[in-house]
Amino acid sequence: MLVLLLAIATGWPSGARAADATASLADPLAPPDLSSPGATLNTFIAEMEAAVRSYYEGNLGAMHAHAGRAFATLERTIAGGEASFVEMADKSLMLLEVLARVTLPPPDDMPDAAQVAENGLQAWTIPGTELRIASQSDDTGLATGFLFTEDTVQRIPAFYRVIQHLPAKGELRRYQGIVERFRRGPGFAAPAVVTSLVQSLPGQWFILIGELPIWKWTALATTLLLAIATYVLGFRLAVRLERRPAETGHRARWAGVARSVLALVLAVVAHFLLLYIIGITGLSAAVVGVLLTIVGHLAVAWLIFQLLNIAADFVIRVRELGVASLDTQLVRLVFHLASVLLGLYVLVHMADRLGVPVTPMLAGLGVGGLAVALAVRPTLENVVAGFVLFADKPVKVGEFCLFGDKMGTVEAVGLRSVRVRGIDRTLVSVPNAEFCQMQIVNFTRRDSILLQSSIGLRYETSADQLRLVLVRLRELLIRHPKIAIEPARVRFVGYGAFSLDLEIFAYVTTRDFNEFLAIQEDINLRIKDIVEGIGAGFAFPSQTLYLERSAGPDPRQSEAAGQTVERWRQENRLPFPNHEEQFRYELADTLDYPPRGSAAAKAAS
Repeated sequence: MLVLLLAIATGWPSGARAADATASLADPLAPPDLSSPGATLNTFIAEMEAAVRSYYEGNLGAMHAHAGRAFATLERTIAGGEASFVEMADKSLMLLEVLARVTLPPPDDMPDAAQVAENGLQAWTIPGTELRIASQSDDTGLATGFLFTEDTVQRIPAFYRVIQHLPAKGELRRYQGIVERFRRGPGFAAPAVVTSLVQSLPGQWFILIGELPIWKWTALATTLLLAIATYVLGFRLAVRLERRPAETGHRARWAGVARSVLALVLAVVAHFLLLYIIGITGLSAAVVGVLLTIVGHLAVAWLIFQLLNIAADFVIRVRELGVASLDTQLVRLVFHLASVLLGLYVLVHMADRLGVPVTPMLAGLGVGGLAVALAVRPTLENVVAGFVLFADKPVKVGEFCLFGDKMGTVEAVGLRSVRVRGIDRTLVSVPNAEFCQMQIVNFTRRDSILLQSSIGLRYETSADQLRLVLVRLRELLIRHPKIAIEPARVRFVGYGAFSLDLEIFAYVTTRDFNEFLAIQEDINLRIKDIVEGIGAGFAFPSQTLYLERSAGPDPRQSEAAGQTVERWRQENRLPFPNHEEQFRYELADTLDYPPRGSAAAKAAS
């Protein structure tokens, strides 16, 4: 009955204004006529009449379109969104009732576009009122049309309170009482069952308290209490899920996501119910709209943060990155920066929806950001250097390296510093910016370890013995399974002060330094066997006073060495300067290592 009475009381627009409103829908992209004060006034009345008619026809799309064109005649700084739509609808209906109670001049007496152009008219006040329509311009100074001034729009509720008890007159008298009926009735999108339920309420439920009837206050409180109770219940369930031992780690993060989604859904549902189904208006709609907008946007920001944390954990888990590695920290940093930027975007969007001027805030942040950047410059340098370390990857956690005059194992590569455990077990922390400037030697990443040593033979060693020693040592390197064939070499490099100097140069195919020491030990022992087996001896820096005749080298071994070398000459197989290529590969990897009889050889067998 309430809707029916409202439809009968309001009626439909007629005449020229109805035709203008119909034409605006036929050409929806055409801007409203704001060319003169008279055109602006007629546009507002025609579009409001068409919006009311569309509402009672059940055409909510047309209602929004006509209402939006009516709102375009008002200079306003109200934020966008549905709460703004309800507030503007309330003010526009109040303005419509104000116009219904004042004496409007005949159309011919209203300034039109020709008079504006001829007289340079900038503003016009409806006679007998303080309703002012003034010319507006954009930032470039280009005129955009005539609008009801912002001061007029802000004072509409005061004007309405002054004249609401006066009788309406003229063609607009059909709209008398439309504001109270709008405030007492359900929202724009209320289904038939809600409308029927509201119509069946006793009359005392429609008594206005402030701007809302009792039934709307009751529905408002019930909706908010149900939303809060639902969130508290969901929050407790999520906390229980987090505390379950089987759900620790990344699974527990989904509980935080569930809380954010629940808060967002409840904010959206409550927003729709209160503004579109229940239809709260005025200050209540503005306050509830602001609160729910804040809750919804904060829920979205927190949801983004939670989801990006889960994404960071997923990337770290899939790539099997270490907990203290730079890769892990930078992955988290990138995702955190992304969440912060997206969160800031959400907050800026929220501020824009609430009507907060964002541009001056961003300008202030730019100046403040410069000051902050200067204050935290050292930290920023280290963070940037951290990205350089991430891109270049000179070291990783667990690698043994030399930097500057220090040596140790990398324990952590952070955003600010690199921590290295020294050989003496001290912990050295080096800022990233300084670490990037150092010469870094990474021992862990070498594919093999250099074996380079010199041995000195006694001068009593004959030339053929020396040749045989060289051959046997070269064969040793070729045959050893832990020595790379290329570029392994043994050379007679010169005559020392007390020795015949031989240089051994080879690469041991291991990255483990402890294993390298074991292999080096094995080779040194085999060298001693070779030298002593040929009858030569190692020289040592000393002065010898011969008190008796020295036995000298064993003549039989010297003769045997000479015969071996002579046989090689006869057979054209003298292995100087190098062994034949085929012989090298025949000997490759034929030596027993670990050496026969050792515990390691037994374990390997």
